[in-house]
Amino acid sequence: CGVVTPGFIMSMYALLRSSQKPPTNEDIEESLAGNLCRCTGYRPIMDAFRVFSRTNDALYTNASSGVSSREFVCPSTGKPCSCGQNTKNDKDTTTRSACQGIISKPISYNDIDGTTYTNKELIFPPELLLRKLANLSLTGQNGLKWYRPVKLQHVFDLKARYPDAKLVVGNTEVGIETRLKSFHYPVLIHVSQVPELNRLVINDDGLEIGAAVKLSELVKVLKTIVDQRPHYQTSTCRSILEQLKWFAGTQIRNVASIGGNICTASPISDLNPMWMAAGAKFHISDSRGNTRTCASESFFLGYRKVDLASNEILVSVLLPWNVPHEFVKEFKQAHRRDDDIAIVNAGMRVLLEERDQRWVVSDASIVYGGVAPFSLPAKETKKFLIGKSWSKELLQGALEVLEKDVVLKQEAPGGMVE
Repeated sequence: CGVVTPGFIMSMYALLRSSQKPPTNEDIEESLAGNLCRCTGYRPIMDAFRVFSRTNDALYTNASSGVSSREFVCPSTGKPCSCGQNTKNDKDTTTRSACQGIISKPISYNDIDGTTYTNKELIFPPELLLRKLANLSLTGQNGLKWYRPVKLQHVFDLKARYPDAKLVVGNTEVGIETRLKSFHYPVLIHVSQVPELNRLVINDDGLEIGAAVKLSELVKVLKTIVDQRPHYQTSTCRSILEQLKWFAGTQIRNVASIGGNICTASPISDLNPMWMAAGAKFHISDSRGNTRTCASESFFLGYRKVDLASNEILVSVLLPWNVPHEFVKEFKQAHRRDDDIAIVNAGMRVLLEERDQRWVVSDASIVYGGVAPFSLPAKETKKFLIGKSWSKELLQGALEVLEKDVVLKQEAPGGMVE
């Protein structure tokens, strides 16, 4: 119907402008994952945008493709056919079959790289990038106060003045609460420009992730880590990457933050079970300069309740590296694959140790989301696994323990209780 067409075009425009090389089909699919259309099955839309992708264009240019040079390969079927051969009409003039169409040259790097544009519009005004950041304070309707501090100490000062103030980065959760649920938060503190909350530091213990780091930025760093560090150290990183692939759409991941997702404490959060299973640690500070570390498994106290005092904020998350023979796996079940909340999700970790020529479970962690008011660790199942030999029989026994360990109530957030 055309209603959502501008959104699709702008998503594709942003992808082409920000890409340093022609995107793959997977890149295109991912960039459009946050665009919804009720009219189609998306196939015609994807087909239209695939002209920009990196692909073997031999079928369309009649170049070498493993078939005789005299044969034309139909781009519709991928098989040799005669539709591309020149035909003659009654007036003995040469025409080209409609199936072959007009052959276009491949898009070059300069054609899609936004940084090389000099006399065309820019994707973001450079003048704004050059502006020096400063504290902002705005007042809205119904007494709403909005602050944008640029230093961590400024955040603490505001929290001391307004203990019940909400911290926001992308506003992806608070915006829904205020617009659709009629919640009223008199004071909002926008912390996306605080350098201390945007740190991404790789050290010997693991990856330290600032609470204001965007999900899309985390994806980039995790991909680099997976490429550069030993394979055994990155089992958690690879699982989080897989979970983030189905976490909302690109537009949401570009603004949503790690800390916001954690402190919202949604019972169906896709990431909180992963932090807990991986043994992540949360670094917390208050307005008096006191700091403490809280194990992620102990941070969630109840439905949307976390272990934070009114004068405390989550500063960063330490995601530890995996050790040899430690394996982490993610899980998510939703009504549809893309852009949907989970019915149930999970983070699972197991550490194996070789004893007397057999592999024994020396540590384990299984955490589920969507089955309780908050992300729930399966503690009895963990106890059952530790110390036993790794086998199919062990896993079958663990399922029997798990059935009693995680009991679904009628009000389970993920629903679908039978």
